[in-house]
Amino acid sequence: MTSRRLIVIGAGPVGLEAALAAAARGYDVTVLEKDTVGANLRRWGSTRLFSPVRMNVSAEARRILGGACPPEEALLTGPEMVERILEPMARSAPLAGRIRTGHRVTAVGRARLTRRDLPGHPLRGERPFRLLVEGPSGEEVVVAEYVLDASGVYGQPAALGAGGIPAPGERGLNGQIIRDLGRLDERLRDLSGRDVLLVGHGHSAANALDGFASLAEPPKVTWATRSANRRPCVEVASDPLPERERIAARANGMAEVPPPFLTMARCASVESISARGGRLNVALTDGRGGVFDAVVGLTGYRPDLSFLSELALEIAPSSEGAARLTRALGNTADCLAAPAVAARDLQSGEPGFHLIGAKSYGRLPTFLMQAGIGQAAAILDSLGAA
Repeated sequence: MTSRRLIVIGAGPVGLEAALAAAARGYDVTVLEKDTVGANLRRWGSTRLFSPVRMNVSAEARRILGGACPPEEALLTGPEMVERILEPMARSAPLAGRIRTGHRVTAVGRARLTRRDLPGHPLRGERPFRLLVEGPSGEEVVVAEYVLDASGVYGQPAALGAGGIPAPGERGLNGQIIRDLGRLDERLRDLSGRDVLLVGHGHSAANALDGFASLAEPPKVTWATRSANRRPCVEVASDPLPERERIAARANGMAEVPPPFLTMARCASVESISARGGRLNVALTDGRGGVFDAVVGLTGYRPDLSFLSELALEIAPSSEGAARLTRALGNTADCLAAPAVAARDLQSGEPGFHLIGAKSYGRLPTFLMQAGIGQAAAILDSLGAA
């Protein structure tokens, strides 16, 4: 009987759901996670998901969790989802012993084939994958017939500079720039009354502004957005996700009529950034700027494709996600309006390898966890029962 070893890269919500679905279909599943279960979700801090539990957890996972599963309409924070859903899933009988935390995948290839050998040829799919993995005991090679890359995008923030490239000085100061809402949450109260630059105009930036406004003494915030719109955050008419509607509307209301603590800088990116006496000196592309106590850069995220360089993948030039999926999604602007996709739309160009979850969307901001759960089912059904 043909071996059915399947590797899932990443123990986030989609990775664990994919592993659960694969185990139920009889695959020999191993999950390789470079950090801990749900590590990226922990970096969300106190920010709540816009989507309720019923949209983020499969029926099978809810069955396994039983009465411990949060109510279907609950809006959890990232850490709450880890503690109440992901960690119990990881300990459950179907996944117990299958998850290897602290194991970073540093390269994926085919046995005895480079990316130039037999691309698109059926014979390529007959060779197993070889994954170079760095763990607590050193490096090892793991072999499998199938690989699902659910490693996400959250660890690779997009640059602050104009045109999407790092501004001069940005790379050297990455450790001082606040790049996620969890770190902002930790520092929020210390920023009361200070000078803060907020860069970005997505929902993460809207959440950050909401946090600033909640302080008794908000910081003096300069909000730099690439958008020229008076209301820069995308709003959905009659939004069925009330928390998303609230956050976007509140941020846009402040942008349109700025409160005393807020200064808007529209059509602006970071021109340069440098350290100055424990603070950060920033020039913006609109000619303004200043010296700030903190810079909060929430400009989106991008996938890490570096360890996949020996696979013959079809990558979308615009999104850096899966090319066929990007074409199937078209120009969808709202995550809830994304069209249904077929298994063929999830093919990567490399037989048996799939980008799945947020990584499959690349830099597109329209991913929902329920989409990733659906991807896992469609991919595994297309591979057939083990």
